[in-house]
Amino acid sequence: MKLIIYTLLIITLVAGAVVEVRDGLGFPVANATVCVSGQCVITNATGFAEVPQGEVEIYVEGILVWRTHATGHEVATIYKLETLDIEPLNAGGVLTLKMVKLINGTYRDVEIQFFNNTLSKAIPVGNINYPVEIYILQLQDHHLKTPAVVKTTLWNTKIDLKSLGLVEVCRISTYPPIRQVYVYVNQTLTAVGEAVVTAYLIPGLSYRGVVETYALTPNGSSYAVEFNPLEYCNKSLVVNATHLVVRAVDSFSTVRRDWKIKVAGNVYSGEADLWVLQGVPYTITVEAGFSNKSLTIIANKSSDYILVTIENAYLDLAYTQPPRKVYIYGNYTVIATMPRRVELPPGVYTVVADFVNRNETYTVVLKPGETKQLVVGQKVTTSQNRETGTGGEMGASTYAFISVIVAIVLAAAAAALRATPRRRRQGRGQSRS
Repeated sequence: MKLIIYTLLIITLVAGAVVEVRDGLGFPVANATVCVSGQCVITNATGFAEVPQGEVEIYVEGILVWRTHATGHEVATIYKLETLDIEPLNAGGVLTLKMVKLINGTYRDVEIQFFNNTLSKAIPVGNINYPVEIYILQLQDHHLKTPAVVKTTLWNTKIDLKSLGLVEVCRISTYPPIRQVYVYVNQTLTAVGEAVVTAYLIPGLSYRGVVETYALTPNGSSYAVEFNPLEYCNKSLVVNATHLVVRAVDSFSTVRRDWKIKVAGNVYSGEADLWVLQGVPYTITVEAGFSNKSLTIIANKSSDYILVTIENAYLDLAYTQPPRKVYIYGNYTVIATMPRRVELPPGVYTVVADFVNRNETYTVVLKPGETKQLVVGQKVTTSQNRETGTGGEMGASTYAFISVIVAIVLAAAAAALRATPRRRRQGRGQSRS
């Protein structure tokens, strides 16, 4: 480091001045032309040039970009202008540098084209702020009938298209169930958004808007609609839809997550939460396995809540011995091996238990929201048979038991009858003697 300082000091004392040219990142700029009183030197690979003391002009790419009075070690920082700050839309056109001094000492205008705000050739920028004229010929892909001209300087190339009247700001507010809004000019997408959409419209062009929503049509497709963005600038865009909640409940007021709700082409478990269009009929079907229920609705308000109730009851079965199969007949049929709890629609049911060598039959009445217990395999009394049914083999056993009792009674009666005549004959013999 000390060696470099000493070297620069010696050069300064001998040659007069050292000019160092750097870019915006601090890297050396080689092949820049440094002139003092008509004597010009090219910077080396390290960006240095030795010149006499005096008025210094620095040229980059043939254009005067820096002017200073050099008396020792001078540092010139040269930036590159590659893009123009044009908002809110990208533009294309021509940038004209006015009265640029060239390395041959002449002055002339320099034109550089730009497209989508990007210059076709980067402009070196130093401490000379040239006048600039920017001709805007197109916005995005649209060519203007009349070019817009902006006069400014090289240090300030920021352009607001709104203030020039070239662009109108169109803000559209949206509400659920709107999911996304697209704005097109011809077939080119120019704006997209959700809650608030900001579109920059070019006067005279035809725009088309498309709204995508969370609302479902009856066949299950997402509802979409087109609109004219110009009619909704700085306004709210709404879709006539209803936030619909459907719950499937049983007779116990329980939301049944195991039941299926079918609506608008979709299947939900126990609860459906969706958006539907107003004024359009929708069919709701609840499938409970043992029973189905359907209804048609037409929504006409912002939100709606529907309970779909399917009546049910439970039959709990206990067994004194395991059956081979259990058959339940009625409003719904169940065939299973030793079911413990059976969910059924209300009604009258016949329960048949198959015990291989016999069947036992019961009659059960189930009411909505009722849980009834049935013991299968037990011997029941006559009064019990009236309530729960008559077991076929159990009835036969009872009849056999009664028959035995009757036989015993009859035998005793017969014996009594036989004994009575003998006593009478003995009496008559004694009286004769």
